[in-house]
Amino acid sequence: MPTFRSFAFRIASLSLAMVSIGALLSIGTFLPIAHAVVTKPVVHSVSAPVSVFSTYPSSELVALCNEPESRCEEDSITPDEFVSALKATSYFTSLQPYAENNDYELLIANVGKVSTQFAEITLQWRGMEINSHIVKTSAQKQAESGNLQHAETLIRQWEDNAVNEGIFTAEFLYRALEASNYQHDLAVPNSFGQFTKLDTQLFADPFSGAITRYTHPAYEDALVDVIVYPFTHKVTEDDRTLLNEQLDVDLAKASAVAKAQQLTLTLSSPAAPYKVKGIADGWRLGITAESEKAPTLYASTYVFRKHDKIIKIATTFPTDFSDPLVDELIQRVDVPKESLLMKRVRKLL
Repeated sequence: MPTFRSFAFRIASLSLAMVSIGALLSIGTFLPIAHAVVTKPVVHSVSAPVSVFSTYPSSELVALCNEPESRCEEDSITPDEFVSALKATSYFTSLQPYAENNDYELLIANVGKVSTQFAEITLQWRGMEINSHIVKTSAQKQAESGNLQHAETLIRQWEDNAVNEGIFTAEFLYRALEASNYQHDLAVPNSFGQFTKLDTQLFADPFSGAITRYTHPAYEDALVDVIVYPFTHKVTEDDRTLLNEQLDVDLAKASAVAKAQQLTLTLSSPAAPYKVKGIADGWRLGITAESEKAPTLYASTYVFRKHDKIIKIATTFPTDFSDPLVDELIQRVDVPKESLLMKRVRKLL
């Protein structure tokens, strides 16, 4: 069961970065986990910003160290020595000691004596504990480099465990937080029309869900993305309000990108209800981006609700071409039901 730290718990907005200007509206970056970690097959470096803090030792850690004739000292290795040991590894590319507001935080507690040191290193994600590991080092006498050598030994032991457990992977995070199991419970077709599934990947943020990309054999710029994620409202939220909110967010992002690229944005198909043969009720938005120096770009987005999830289908071509493909595709998509994580989150809303 993940531990909630309510004052630090925060739900980040979706960050569906554009893969190209042609994917102007809501095509997600197809390496959704790239800004955090590489998840396949083993994480040997972490590019996500990671904060480091000192913390109090648990009763378990104190009990491991204390002996009847000898009591251990807290923080006999200083926080700065642990930071130096972490920086000496190649595991982190963005280690930020004592920084606030990073998703990942390492909390280090230390107790020990001159020759024996223990460290309990806890990993949190947005204030929720997802992993904790105790390491120990011993020496017959104090090393010339003092406690720094102890710190480096402890950190190496912890890093070996972190790599073996994959604690910075999206898969580990989703399991630890009891988020939806998209790898098992998300159903999408391998192909539809002339489009073929390229892959399904998890976003680094469980509130952003999973993305599946489809490509066309003849047109490399013709892309279809299916993005499935939980909405952060109560399940009783009105569908019209909920779905319109998703399109409003996408339109704002598209407008910002168009402005930055000096493109003229036009609503070729303003947001409106969209029915799929009476089976699914959703909403649709079509956008055109034009420039005197480049070909016209298109982006069409369709949003539907199933269980507590948003199903977003985004294409890089006009709605006239997208509509029949979406009509076929949406009927073949099934999503995970409400996760334990989202049940707990919604109790706080």
